Amino acid sequence: TKADAAARLLVVCADSLKVNEIRGDSTGTIKIIAGLKRTTISDSARSLAVEPDLVRKKRKFQAISDALYDLTRSVAYDRMKIFHLHCPMAFNDSEDGTWISNSSEVVNPYLGRKHPKFKDKMISCGDVTDSIDFTK
Repeated sequence: TKADAAARLLVVCADSLKVNEIRGDSTGTIKIIAGLKRTTISDSARSLAVEPDLVRKKRKFQAISDALYDLTRSVAYDRMKIFHLHCPMAFNDSEDGTWISNSSEVVNPYLGRKHPKFKDKMISCGDVTDSIDFTK
């Protein structure tokens, strides 16, 4: 329920991104990339909000995370440091997944506190693979 509500809010936020106001883009490439990523984020969030299957919700979350990471790198987002995190067991304990966060602390959104086998021990499963800091 919380993920669905957050996804609906994300649709509104993504749809309101003012891609045409990006400055310093003499070729227009950054605006094109940003527009494509905005669409991916919005469409994936819209799908996540109505998807009943948890694994498919996680796949949509992965798509959103990837697009947000790419968007952030493309437009040189300068409001805060963003961390790119990785979990080697996000899907079926054998396939990896990534996400972004404003903290380097690993709070795994894929495995959470209710892992069938490992219970709450998986909440910190993962590592920071990259960070973006254009605030400097």
